[in-house]
Amino acid sequence: MLFIDFYLIITILLPLTIHSVDQNDDHYQDVYFEVVEPSDINYTFRCRPSKQLSTDFNQFYENIYLIPAKPLRGCSRLQNDFELNRNIALIERGDCSFVTKIEFAQQSGALGVMIMDNDSTAHAYFVQMIDDMTKRKVLIPAMFLQYKDGHMILNSIEKNHVMGARINIPLNLTYHQMLKVPRAPGSNWL
Repeated sequence: MLFIDFYLIITILLPLTIHSVDQNDDHYQDVYFEVVEPSDINYTFRCRPSKQLSTDFNQFYENIYLIPAKPLRGCSRLQNDFELNRNIALIERGDCSFVTKIEFAQQSGALGVMIMDNDSTAHAYFVQMIDDMTKRKVLIPAMFLQYKDGHMILNSIEKNHVMGARINIPLNLTYHQMLKVPRAPGSNWL
């Protein structure tokens, strides 16, 4: 019992951005962001940065927009580059490599990319975004977002007839804060 109490005290007091105390665990690297608007999805979401492809966020972005790419799969020049400039692109997985998607977002001036899964049956895992070996340089952060979360955000943007979701990213949450933030219904944070 003493061991468990000591573990709980240490876990609650240490400022962590993880789900476990094992720093080799993939959860240690997760990035959290909150949607400020639209208000119907005012939740905190979790995404996973690419281990191979991207850079880290070098600053906190407050009230930046997460904007769906046009075309959504992002496998060709993006048609809404004016809106994506200095914002984050929301792109759906599929049809081309992750590097291709990120490169088109970079060319549009996006500060980062969230690639949402296209597999509605994949509820509990993140895809590892891998390099396509074309030696193209990724200069912006790229994160993977689970299907349910990504499509919840996309559907809200469309339903509310707005350009994108206004977000704050990355959040620096302590373990204790992670227990209190409003998570999207059905989000898998285990």
